[in-house]
Amino acid sequence: MHPHPSGSTDRVLPGTVRVEAQAHVTINLLDDRGVIQQVVREYETPVGIGSGFNVSPDGVVVTATGVVQSGKDVSIYAANRVFAEYFKVKIPADFSRHKLKNPDLNGRLQACYPPQRQNSNCIVTAVTKVTVFPYADPPVPEGYPADLVHTGTSPSAPAVLKLAKGGEDSTLPTVPLGTGLGSGIESTDVVGLPVRPSAKTPPKVETAHLDPPGGRTFKPAERSKLSTFLSNDGDGAAVVDDGKSEVIGLVTGGGGAPETLTPVEDIRAALVAANLTARRGPVDVVYETALASYHNKFYANAIPVLEQVLRLRPDHAVAQDHLRFARANRAKGPSTQANAPAARKPAFVLSPLVLTAIGVVAVGVLIAIAVPLTLRRRRQAGEDGAEGDRTPERMAAAATWPPLGTQAMDAGPPAEGSFPAQRRAPGSGTGPSPVAVVPGSAAGVAGGNGTQVVFCTQCGMRLGKAHRFCGFCGHAVDQ
Repeated sequence: MHPHPSGSTDRVLPGTVRVEAQAHVTINLLDDRGVIQQVVREYETPVGIGSGFNVSPDGVVVTATGVVQSGKDVSIYAANRVFAEYFKVKIPADFSRHKLKNPDLNGRLQACYPPQRQNSNCIVTAVTKVTVFPYADPPVPEGYPADLVHTGTSPSAPAVLKLAKGGEDSTLPTVPLGTGLGSGIESTDVVGLPVRPSAKTPPKVETAHLDPPGGRTFKPAERSKLSTFLSNDGDGAAVVDDGKSEVIGLVTGGGGAPETLTPVEDIRAALVAANLTARRGPVDVVYETALASYHNKFYANAIPVLEQVLRLRPDHAVAQDHLRFARANRAKGPSTQANAPAARKPAFVLSPLVLTAIGVVAVGVLIAIAVPLTLRRRRQAGEDGAEGDRTPERMAAAATWPPLGTQAMDAGPPAEGSFPAQRRAPGSGTGPSPVAVVPGSAAGVAGGNGTQVVFCTQCGMRLGKAHRFCGFCGHAVDQ
């Protein structure tokens, strides 16, 4: 299977940009023939055109130094232009030094060329203007102005730009930047913008293979197509590792120069030198969530997430394209991810209804066993209690001490901290009984004939002699 998976560049396409650099040149020519005159002209001259990619949602763009910093001297270009216009001589508007047949004009022309000397008759200032065109729909016709923050020492070295406009809300799509150029990376894609992007002119993608794997050069058989790609304003294009869908470098070359990969380690070093950081944004997070469902053909799941991407970034061109496709093919794929092939289930699985029925039956059985046992225990305890009450001692105690709920209820409210209330024998005054009742045990008081009446602390009823359980409520007795 050829290792170029479908959709491996979808994470990179939204953050791809086109970079155009121009030099704004101002030249002041001094004509001292007769009356001294100053001739001021301003010119725009191309510096470089190429591709790049955004690595931060607020607009940090990486491209090749050769795209934004030309090896040609714009002062020479300005001198040729001003002499041709002012002195009406034929000089090409290029970056080469020329000579004129007229000795006087030729001397003045040579004195206008750089470098500046004491006898120079031209003063030149130049400012590089960089414009970034993102892949957006609708497109940005004028692009976004950018400041040149860092350049390298060679045309293939990374250059770092910062958008002066367009990244204020930090919603620009970015590319995932890799951590390093692994030794096993071979299959890649080169992603760039040879023209200003729009829905009709999306980024161009070329497959390529590193030779050797993890190296900085490409297979000889692919260099021809890469040279054509780079010659069409493709310098600075992103190189994508197909295995992880991450940018692992940028490519330069073409026009006779070898096609070379500048690794991601150099890009990260340039960002550090520029005091800037590569990071993903909220739009990227939502967009990649949608890609998971989209590429698995769960279009019904992908549609609302892609719609959320467009609420955050309405001109996200790739999300727009994927949303149109997902809506058109919603019926062809599974409706939800719940319809995806599930893991193998056990051979025997009890349904929730069966489990519920088993639980109900078990509770019923426990109740059927517990209720007769409880009633039997209480009945036996009651019989024992009744027999005990027939003894002379119990008969005397019953005559002098009523059970809880009769005269004892007239003794007043329960004392604080006791349960049930402390009890008082009739005729003993209003003072409390000296016996404190402790919950969970039996309590006794001396009767009028010297015997001790024992009662349950749970329900207050009399207890039979040596009973372990109350015959009325079944409460355990701790004698």
